[in-house]
Amino acid sequence: MDPATFLIQCLNALQYGLLLFLVASGLTLIFGIMGVINLAHGSFYMIGAYMAYALAPLVAATFGGGFFATLLVGLVLAVLLGYVL
Repeated sequence: MDPATFLIQCLNALQYGLLLFLVASGLTLIFGIMGVINLAHGSFYMIGAYMAYALAPLVAATFGGGFFATLLVGLVLAVLLGYVL
């Protein structure tokens, strides 16, 4: 196996593991404090990812920040939608 491909796969695995950690820690925190199983975390992660994906061309054309500006806009919109719902 090519070392570059192996490194990329290791970074992908690390990223996926951190994503699962965020979801699991959010569920654990809500369940531990409130005592209620709240499964809305997955939907908010999905909404934020979809907004970041859908708005990527618009944000890149407007602000020129590319990936990080798109992540910031997706995060802000997901938080606003969370407050609305």
